[in-house]
Amino acid sequence: MDAFVDRLYRVIRFILDDVVANVAALVLFSATALAVLEIFRRYVFGVVFEWGQDAVTFMVISAMFLYFAVTQARRGHLVMSAGIDVLRARRCDRLILVLRLIVSIVSLSVFMGFAIWGGPTLQRTITMGRKTQSMVLDLWPFQACLLIGFGLMALVTLFHLYQDLRAIMGKPVFPWAPAEESTHV
Repeated sequence: MDAFVDRLYRVIRFILDDVVANVAALVLFSATALAVLEIFRRYVFGVVFEWGQDAVTFMVISAMFLYFAVTQARRGHLVMSAGIDVLRARRCDRLILVLRLIVSIVSLSVFMGFAIWGGPTLQRTITMGRKTQSMVLDLWPFQACLLIGFGLMALVTLFHLYQDLRAIMGKPVFPWAPAEESTHV
């Protein structure tokens, strides 16, 4: 069972790290290029696209929504390790594992709640034909990115929950994806 779950998680991490992360980077790069183009058009030609500011804003937001799952998979999403460091110094390893399990359970319930609640909201936005402030761009693609981001975070958190449960049982899994992995700045 562990081998199957390990292989499945490797595939999902490949998709997140190599596909979703690069798509988010491409969207962010495109938004930056559009913003530079808009600056050039405004100050050189004195004209702008009516939808330019909305497109840049919502493209940046969409890229962030998609990248949420990548940081969640790396356990680098909102990492606050000061308390964990104190517990580790006091050799409370079992308590750290239990706390990590609780965080995974709470995270999974929040992410699944948003993903499930977001489906009808997205459908309503499509049905109503909601637009951005410029009244040119549809709003639903950006909401779809948010929904995809929360869905992927829920999926990743399922694997974190499995990893945390196995660690409490004394049978760690995913040695290639450490539970303490995070993005250091």
